[in-house]
Amino acid sequence: MKQRAVFLDRDGTLIRDIPYAHRVTDLHLLNNAVAGLRGFMALGFKLIVVTNQSGIGRGYFTEEDMRHFHEALEGQLRAEGVELTAIYYCPYHPTEGIGPYRRPSELRKPRPGMLLRAERHHDLDLGASYMIGDRERDIVAGQAAGCHTILVRDASGAIPADLKARPDFIAPDLLAAARFVERNERPVSAVPRPAHRGFLPLTPTLEEA
Repeated sequence: MKQRAVFLDRDGTLIRDIPYAHRVTDLHLLNNAVAGLRGFMALGFKLIVVTNQSGIGRGYFTEEDMRHFHEALEGQLRAEGVELTAIYYCPYHPTEGIGPYRRPSELRKPRPGMLLRAERHHDLDLGASYMIGDRERDIVAGQAAGCHTILVRDASGAIPADLKARPDFIAPDLLAAARFVERNERPVSAVPRPAHRGFLPLTPTLEEA
């Protein structure tokens, strides 16, 4: 039986958004992140992080640095009773990457490659899954994969001024996102999802009541 997942952007959604974070001292979980993740686990969702990490491609840090950072993240969450199923990252950048890292990639959000790779690895039902992030590229990637989408506000509580994509919900944090999913689990799962996986038309956003 296929599993449901919550795909999570990392910086600004799960942890504090520090530019090119890669040191363990840069790792700070956001308020209500753990409570939200526990809520998703209680609903039976797998938790999968999908994150653009062009700092690797730019030469600011290495993939080994990123592995240690993610091990620390997993350790912090495990200590709080939260288990991540997987972390996927894209190290490539089409114009700023160095050497083999300088190239377009289907893995780089807003493309849906990381979500589609996770679908294959973990036998996921993307139409019953959610993509959650703080940027338009997260929403577009989720829509392209056929997922429901939730935008979380940035640290100031603002919505990106140039947001054009239409998420299913806008939440102040992951706990509010989990409560939305819990309230709407049956109605949302009944909504037909697009059969194709191209980019979807951009329409006005929905606000949290």
